Amino acid sequence: MAAKYLTLVVVAAYVSQGLCVTEITLPDESSTFITNPMIAKTISIPKFFFDTLEACYVIMANGIMHEFFPTINFEEDPIFVLKSVEPFNSCALAFLNAPVSFSGTYELLSLVRHSADNSQSLTRQKFHLTFIESEVVFPTKDGADKV
Repeated sequence: MAAKYLTLVVVAAYVSQGLCVTEITLPDESSTFITNPMIAKTISIPKFFFDTLEACYVIMANGIMHEFFPTINFEEDPIFVLKSVEPFNSCALAFLNAPVSFSGTYELLSLVRHSADNSQSLTRQKFHLTFIESEVVFPTKDGADKV
């Protein structure tokens, strides 16, 4: 009998400290985007305003995982992290003028601590991105046109 109560107390302590993580899988998202140097394609997992983003990871199209929140440990030229201050930050990346070779499936993983009950959730979502070349002519600084 005492073992049942001890187990109940231990489980209640874990839950109250937020040590249980709920995994949420959002539906896959597919999009085709014309790359250009003026407009970026963004992918993100939103969070509630009062919740705290604890970690954010991206699994690149080549299968390599990188952390980009709280510390940025990857440098990809056409990909950059969308930064903001607490409580406005979220798990978000942008692709600016990405070449066609960057097409593929990217997966975001967002670890959030919820303010309502101090629980944690790991949300994951896959983004199937297809980049195509722009046929628009953009002027460059030296006056030559670039396609």
